[in-house]
Amino acid sequence: MTQRLKVSLGGMRVGELGQDPGGRIAFQYDPKWILEGFDLSPGSLNFEGLPQSPMRGVFDGLHGVFNDSLPDGWGLLLMDRVLQERMGLNRSQITPLHRLAYIGDRGMGAIEYAPMLLGGEDASLVDLSQLALQAEGVLMGSTEEVLKELRILGGSPGGARPKVTVAFSKDMKTCRSPFAVLPEGFTHWMVKFRDPSNSMIGDEIDSGRMEMVYAEMAKASGIEMPRTHLLELNLKGRREAYFAVERFDRVNSRKIHLLSLAGFAYANHREPCLDYGSGVLAATQKLTKSQQEVERAYRLMVFNVLAHNKDDHSKNFAYLYDLQEGRWRLSPGFDLTYSFGMSNQHTTSVNGSGLPVMADFKKVATDFRVQRWNNIVEEVAQGVSNWQALAKDMDLSQNRMVSVQSALDATRKRVFN
Repeated sequence: MTQRLKVSLGGMRVGELGQDPGGRIAFQYDPKWILEGFDLSPGSLNFEGLPQSPMRGVFDGLHGVFNDSLPDGWGLLLMDRVLQERMGLNRSQITPLHRLAYIGDRGMGAIEYAPMLLGGEDASLVDLSQLALQAEGVLMGSTEEVLKELRILGGSPGGARPKVTVAFSKDMKTCRSPFAVLPEGFTHWMVKFRDPSNSMIGDEIDSGRMEMVYAEMAKASGIEMPRTHLLELNLKGRREAYFAVERFDRVNSRKIHLLSLAGFAYANHREPCLDYGSGVLAATQKLTKSQQEVERAYRLMVFNVLAHNKDDHSKNFAYLYDLQEGRWRLSPGFDLTYSFGMSNQHTTSVNGSGLPVMADFKKVATDFRVQRWNNIVEEVAQGVSNWQALAKDMDLSQNRMVSVQSALDATRKRVFN
């Protein structure tokens, strides 16, 4: 059993994670990191040299900031398969430290763990069509063995749906592993495949095009977004379009520390447990100490409401700390798409409401001194009004355009009337 893991960031030792025979996990900062490093999770991980347990028991006994290194449904499925195949561990035997050791230096963000389980392997050039077919086989239960490339590239990204981390050339025509030294001009990306199964998260055939439209709609609404691209692949004679997004936790070969709102607040992203005011904007204010960043979070709130993105859970908000800049900032927007929450309400409420109206926007703006809030709401409403034109450019079906427009119209009527 993995009992101790060294934790590092940017080539410097941060501290150590340990697990006792009873399964209790503790973390201790390295004294040198206390002097020369920074607080990994201000307010939710004590920046001191004493051993410390997690603040809450939300993440299987793991600290929130380290839980951010682990994937969700899709990555965990791959991880469990591989640890069973290669090490004979069934799911009940796999501990959070096993999972972190499996992730090693391949996780999202900048934190790395050693010693690494099943390290030393890599993929070079990547065949995305083959990986997409393999991912479908895993999800449909028709594939028992996980390809090495899928294990390496698909084992770290978060989210329930299948995805892989890769590197693309400048013209987006050559795809390679992101875990080797990249040739000049290559950048880090994430490609989202589709879940064709009959599970609750089964995706529509146009899910990639839909997310591409929403990325453009978000940009038109004034939200900072990473570069995006629609990849069209041939899967045994079947054409599929997949959404690709450039990673904002990578700048060339440099890794950027990432902290999700879920990890910071110890919030279970599977449950509606946060509000935009007391949760998202308050965390943004505390971490960034910047009114500009608070207003960015407010704009994102308005967009999620007006664009009918109701799966706005705590893992879909994140913060970046750049060692070179020495400050926290809200990440660019991500995972923005047409979606339904529980009972068709927002997972993160606005002023306590899962179906917010203008008065809720105003109350949050007043509480957090967002002076231009009316202008922000108008700008986002204008950006969302581009839905029909953007959807047509992206070749979404007429039925899809009409059904989404109907939902957007109903939301607009509720908010503004």
